[in-house]
Amino acid sequence: MSIDTQTIPQEFYDITSGMLLRAPEPQYLYSIMLMSALAAELQVPDSLGLAVGDRAIGGQGADYGNVEGDRLLLGDPISAEVFDAKVDFDGAPGTQMKFNRPSFTDSVYTKASRLLNSMSSVSSTAMSVTSQQTTMTLERIGGPHNGTNVAPLSVDKFSAKLGVHNLVKIAKRHLVRDFWKTTDSLVRATIDSASAANVVYPDGMTADDDATTKTSYPLDYETISRTAKNMDEANLPTLGDGRRILVVTPSGYNQLKQDPAFQRYAEFHKEVNPLFTGSYMRSLPEFHVFKSNTLTKSTNSSSVKVHYGHAIAPGALGCGMADAPRVVPNSNDQYGEEAIVIWRMYLALGALDGSFLYSVRHSEGL
Repeated sequence: MSIDTQTIPQEFYDITSGMLLRAPEPQYLYSIMLMSALAAELQVPDSLGLAVGDRAIGGQGADYGNVEGDRLLLGDPISAEVFDAKVDFDGAPGTQMKFNRPSFTDSVYTKASRLLNSMSSVSSTAMSVTSQQTTMTLERIGGPHNGTNVAPLSVDKFSAKLGVHNLVKIAKRHLVRDFWKTTDSLVRATIDSASAANVVYPDGMTADDDATTKTSYPLDYETISRTAKNMDEANLPTLGDGRRILVVTPSGYNQLKQDPAFQRYAEFHKEVNPLFTGSYMRSLPEFHVFKSNTLTKSTNSSSVKVHYGHAIAPGALGCGMADAPRVVPNSNDQYGEEAIVIWRMYLALGALDGSFLYSVRHSEGL
């Protein structure tokens, strides 16, 4: 009779290594852009719970890595010039800040209409001058989310002493990842909503449902050039080098690379990529091109995913905060036995002018 793991499994146990494997994550390009504009990041303490007496839980065990280490770096950070208003709010959630924009009324500009001679009669009735106004509202947001509502993470005091990996650092990594993904999604949704009135499709496509197969309407340089033409005709501002920003999905960029016109015009500028990471894409005469794997991919009536790229002019968005984003504990900590935490941020985010944003859509690739 053999004596082994099969006959007496009670004598054997598995070993969990302290080595941590990678979890593939996108870059969250828009979240990085937002945090750069706000000059902020999520503040996570080394210990969780109430910092009173011995209630703080520090934990022990192997490290649990960081979110940044798992990111697929598809693009370098986008210039914070995308945000025109960066505001420090001094108020509670619901506080509004209003921004005025000149609004000009056109009339007649011919020489004959403006000529003042001895026989002219100038009215004494003054003209009215109008102005536009945009509002940003401060809101309190937080996470994580359990699918129904915001819900905390908790770390048990004694369990924190027994884990192979440090349970506090596990909680920290999940909180940071949720924060980056949430803020990235908020910026993306803001741009999607504000750009819905300015949609540009490849030639022959006029609506999302027109794409009946995956490669029906790929992204090409003509579509991008036409987008730039529309933005030029709308007198939208550019970056210092005369270009604007274009963000596309990896599939969209792959389609562009197959287009001879894109190959002819695309250039690589090292000065746009100061870290030389190899993640910066290309520059066109009209746009600096970035890739993001968190853009919207909407399934149409033919079960084809339509990808939503973004063409962005500087000053399109506004942001502000009342306090730095941070991890905060619940005071109900079972007398110090359990750390219960969420992340919280007081954020104002919005499109200052939807005309500065265009939605560049195309069908998915193979």
